[in-house]
Parts: sequence; C-alpha cells; structure tokens
Amino acid sequence: MRAEIGEQPDVLARVLRREAPRARRIGALLRRRGAKLAVLAARGSSDPAAVVAKYHIEWSVGAPVALAAPSLVTLYGARLGLRDALVVGVSQSGRSPDVVEYLRMARRGGALAVAVTNEPGSPLARAADETLLCHAGRERSVAATKTFSAQVACLALLASAWADNARGAALGEGLAQAPARLRRILAAQACARAWAHRLAASERCVVLARGFAYPAALEAALKLKESAGLPCEGASAADYLHGPIAAAGPGLAALLFDPKGPGRPTMRRVAEQLKHAGADLIRADAEGWPEPLCGLPFAAQAQVAALELALLKGRNPDEPPRLRKVTTTW
Repeated sequence: MRAEIGEQPDVLARVLRREAPRARRIGALLRRRGAKLAVLAARGSSDPAAVVAKYHIEWSVGAPVALAAPSLVTLYGARLGLRDALVVGVSQSGRSPDVVEYLRMARRGGALAVAVTNEPGSPLARAADETLLCHAGRERSVAATKTFSAQVACLALLASAWADNARGAALGEGLAQAPARLRRILAAQACARAWAHRLAASERCVVLARGFAYPAALEAALKLKESAGLPCEGASAADYLHGPIAAAGPGLAALLFDPKGPGRPTMRRVAEQLKHAGADLIRADAEGWPEPLCGLPFAAQAQVAALELALLKGRNPDEPPRLRKVTTTW
C-alpha cells in the first residue's frame, strides 16, 4: 500500500499524457449528440471517484449527474430511458458484474457508454463504446489508492473536454499541475502520520467536508474503515448539522477537509459545535490546490493516515480481514 500510494504522481502523469486525446474525442462526441445528462455506476472506492465526477460535470458542463443504483437493473429488471445520456461505468478491475450489466443496459438503450478502468481487456471495457484507462499497473494492496486517483483524473479529463468552456479549461489546467503538486504532498507525510496517532486514541471517526472536498471525505472514511478497522463515516458538513451531530461527543475524532471556498462558513460552524461536544478536531487543508481538485491531496493524505493507523494497530493494510481485491456483486 505504501509503494502504491507513492506511485500516484507518476500514474496521474501517464493518465494525462495518454488519455487526454481520447477524452477530447469523447467530449466532442457528447456535444455533437447533444447529451443532456450523465449517469455514473460504481462500487467501492470507485464510488467516491464517481461523486468527484458529479461535481466536476455539473460545475463545468451544467448537465445533471445521477449516481446509478445498479441493483435496479440486475435484481429488479429496470430498463431506463438513457438515449440522451452519457453513462459511465467505473471499476478498477472492470469485473464488477452489476456495473458491467448496467453499462450494457445503457448502451442498448442508446446512451453513450464509457468505461473507466485499469484493465483494457476487462468485461467493462468490452461493454463500452469508449474506454478511459487508468494506466496504474497492477495494484496488489486491497485498498485502492493509485487507481482511485487515476479514476478521478480520467473523469476530470472527460468533464473538462465535454465542457469546452472556461471552467473546463480551468479544470484541465489544474490537472496539468496535479502530478507535481501531489508529489510534494506525498513527500511531506508528517501531518498524515500525526493524524494516525490521534485517530488511534479515538473510538470512532467522522470525516466532514463540503463541495468539491466532500467526495474525498467519503473516500477517506472508506480507507480508515477497510485498512485500519476504525468505525468511520464520511459526510457533508451540511448534512451532519441536520442530525448526526447529535451523536458527537468525547471519543469522536472529526477529520475536517476544509479548502478555501464558499463552504468554509459551514465548516467553521460544524467545527465549533464539535469542539463544544468534546470531539477531537483534526483539520486538513489543500493549500495551493484549485478547489475543484482538492480531493486529490485530501484523499492521498487520508490514505497515508489509514496505512499508518493500520500499522499502529498491528493490522496488515494490504490484506484487511474479510476483503479481497476484486469483489463481485450483482
């Protein structure tokens, strides 16, 4: 896991170099077809990557984005009208049967079906009209680290190309700087290691964010659960204020992803209430990153923290109990 976390800057650079032309072609095709919405189907760490894409597409393209419920197709036989849609299946292995079936259904229904995967010969790639590849090489640790950031990059390239406007251009420019910026984040891991020591003293954890940082909160919570076995949830700070904050108290660690942006007043409000409740506040920032891409440094730091916490607890982060690298659901 440590080695694969460290590979992420090089993986991002490969994605940007090799997949940008294909993303531009898909973006032009979407504009010609007059695509009006996008649907994303994913499981595991691919799901937070899809949520990143929801934010990027709705912000830059202006098209509404839905997260698919694959079981409605696989278990309940739903057939959706997706003729004017982009439908993206996101899977590291490309072998999640429910995501594959959802993409097949969408393609039969007239959608433009795009796969985002690390495996060019996978069932997901074969089910798609177009494929964006992660170029991450083999990922051996159960926890998805380099493939998560590669999926984010693929989907951000797609959003940027589809938008073909100032916001799309800004997203592309931020992506071009991401490998170097992420390399600097990963070279300075003292902060994430400090998080791990504080989390080790906690009974449970919540990761809170707003806006573009929110998907990273979901991914961070997943990593802390699966790699380190820490009871943890990721949530929007706004949603947390609507009810879950009532359960806050001593023994709770609150990891706050707080980039500069319009969501900061809500983050300050939730931080004040958590502090008053006796929670341990751990603040993270993404200084120097454009807000739409702040999820990359937040997620990378959380990966390091999850790894270090697992080691502190005597767990093997590469082989968490009851988990396998490829999980198949229908």
